[in-house]
Amino acid sequence: MRRTRYPLAAAVAAATTAGLLAVPAAAQAAPKPPVPVQLLAMNDFHGRITPPSGADGALATSPGPDNVYGNTDDVTVPVGGAQHVAATVEALQAQFAQQNGGSADSFFVGAGDLISASPFESSVYKDEPTIEALNAMGLDVSSVGNHEFDRGTEELRRISAATDGTYTDDVTACEGIEPGVDGCFGTGEHAFEGAQFPYLAANVVSRETGEPMLPPYQVFDVAGGQQVALIGVVTETTPTIVSPDGVADVEFIDEADAVNRWTKELKKQGIRAVGVLVHEGGSVSDPNAAATANNCTDLTGPIVDINARIDKDVDFIVSAHTHQAYNCLLPVRGSQPRLVTQAGFYGRLVTDIRLTLNPNTGDVDRRATYAATNVPVTRTAADPEVQAIVDYWNARAAETRNVVVGEAAATIGTAGSAGRNAEQPIVNLVAQAQLEAMQQDQFGNPVIAFMNPGGVRTNIEAGEVTFGELFNVQPFGNTVNAITLTGAQIDDVLEEQFQLNGGPRNSQLILGTSEGFAYTYDLDLPYGDRVVDTSITLDGVTIDPAASYRVVANSFLTAGGDSFTTFAGGTGLTVGPVDVDTLVAYFEANSPVSPPPANHGTAI
Repeated sequence: MRRTRYPLAAAVAAATTAGLLAVPAAAQAAPKPPVPVQLLAMNDFHGRITPPSGADGALATSPGPDNVYGNTDDVTVPVGGAQHVAATVEALQAQFAQQNGGSADSFFVGAGDLISASPFESSVYKDEPTIEALNAMGLDVSSVGNHEFDRGTEELRRISAATDGTYTDDVTACEGIEPGVDGCFGTGEHAFEGAQFPYLAANVVSRETGEPMLPPYQVFDVAGGQQVALIGVVTETTPTIVSPDGVADVEFIDEADAVNRWTKELKKQGIRAVGVLVHEGGSVSDPNAAATANNCTDLTGPIVDINARIDKDVDFIVSAHTHQAYNCLLPVRGSQPRLVTQAGFYGRLVTDIRLTLNPNTGDVDRRATYAATNVPVTRTAADPEVQAIVDYWNARAAETRNVVVGEAAATIGTAGSAGRNAEQPIVNLVAQAQLEAMQQDQFGNPVIAFMNPGGVRTNIEAGEVTFGELFNVQPFGNTVNAITLTGAQIDDVLEEQFQLNGGPRNSQLILGTSEGFAYTYDLDLPYGDRVVDTSITLDGVTIDPAASYRVVANSFLTAGGDSFTTFAGGTGLTVGPVDVDTLVAYFEANSPVSPPPANHGTAI
């Protein structure tokens, strides 16, 4: 599938210039027709090139007999998969063109997190398979997301085919490098050449130059000689949720400030139709509503503030990051309400945005066609070119992915619906596996392990467990490290979990911990004093604030990721194996593995 363009206006203009069209004077004075424009938006794809399985691949289309969404009796439809996203986009573009006399301008856009936190068949190849699929799907542009920075700025530049901050579409990233070396895995027609679309990063600026590390915006020509510009930004919290070392050369500035800067620049260029692709979002009050609904009940979250502070001349906002599905009209001071959208996650939905440009001013007419619909990505049709790409990478990955490494006695997952806000059995299991792998003289025989909940991406289902399944649990390729912390620093690490209503992260993230570790906490106390110091114990013995303890954490945490900055102050760092290898070793040694308890931290 290639990008859809209908350059009718350009053809007419060229013919007129060449004297091929004789236009009567009366016709020249006729009113110009409105200019229809379509944007098809996707966000938080996370490398789901293969149709997702289980709940991730089932979209509720209507409630079951109890008439309440979110229960097991809901009516669902299978969704997702790159080949089906491509077919959905093609069908929506064809429909839009037909409705507008056979020609119209349509663009396929992304709002970040298209790669990373990906399944085995993409992540094991550094997401080159997903970039290849997105190229074939005809993606026109995307903002960066926080996960685009998981492997650092240099890897983002490589995979986006950008050099020195300038996007080029003819860079062969692996030229002169043997396939399979340095992350260049494809061969022949699948040889990696980087993204054929620009990644935008208006608010990610070089600490050396102060300018964006990637293009801040992209301008598209549309019918009637008009233009539409898209500015791309990512959540300014990115440095707290990726490894700080990987983004040390850039600064993440306020999203709205960056948008406003570049909106002014675009207006100076005479461009009046301006949209934003922002990898930040919000939540609606009814998360159990149908994901296809245009629900915008009590939208809350950072996107509300961003919308309020963005220049009134910005015509629409495509949001992301919170994995929600909504289409909203939010108030704008001094202007008409503004369209704000999000399309869920994993390519389960595509947002179909329909706009009308004023033919005289080039601005979006918010009183004409100005709406969005979230369309399910059903599996009724598949794009053959994208299907071939998916099949190729799955075949490449199958031999390693399908090796059975052990057995789970029962499903090992989360404790209820609280997610990262609560202690989780699977995160404790990962911590224990990492501790046991590191209990060697060369690593200082550590005694406690910590694991960040965001580093665990899926459950382990009961029954045989394969290497690919365990890779999907930890797809980031972090190393397992050992450092020395004092007892007082361990106390500080525990305090950094409870940053809701206090602390720089302003959220609660409960770490997984290894067996024998325990503590109590009181959320009614102020931030920094919520953990009872004397309650922190290891095998029943109280941790001594002045003593030193050898502890295990992955490379993301030891660099201070997720605002657990105390880890960065640890000493004597030694680097161990890749994280997934420790979990594989644990299953090989301990199968069948049962879910561990999630009772190391006790609330008062």
